[in-house]
Amino acid sequence: MAILFIVFGIGLAANAGPNESAKSAALRLLLSEVQPGTMASQQYCMLVFADRHFHAEKATRKMGKDRERRVYEGQLSEADWNALGGILDRKDFRELKVPPTLAPPVVENSHPYTISVAREKGFQNMEFLTNNSRKPYESQLQPLLQWWKSVRSARMPESPVSPDSRCSLDKTNGIFSN
Repeated sequence: MAILFIVFGIGLAANAGPNESAKSAALRLLLSEVQPGTMASQQYCMLVFADRHFHAEKATRKMGKDRERRVYEGQLSEADWNALGGILDRKDFRELKVPPTLAPPVVENSHPYTISVAREKGFQNMEFLTNNSRKPYESQLQPLLQWWKSVRSARMPESPVSPDSRCSLDKTNGIFSN
């Protein structure tokens, strides 16, 4: 069993105010995913800022601890930035309301995602613990998740900067995955 942690959700809004961001730009988007594995899990996290700058992290985790964490930074291309804006500003995505859920002590088929999008009056926060929990929202989420997988599969320049606390997993809520 891989021990996973729920990615912070509501706490993100408190920690990701307009005054805190890399390069003095406001946070536009946070995406975090934990892909469970039999021996270790992979965590991917990306912060995208209003100036097209991004901060991404990839961690290999085992027994609830990082075994390796790499940090990447760079600038989104004009095409990637425009595609992201088009996805986030679509009416059906903007109006997406995902009720917060409390994690049970044991989660089967865990595959957590956290998505936070800066909006005019705060953040649109979404958290999904399993693939099944995303199914009712699949048509709205699929373009964003496809964009993200495309961007993170491209070569990114590794950075010597420290990991960002907004990409840290919440250590207070351990979950067991079957």
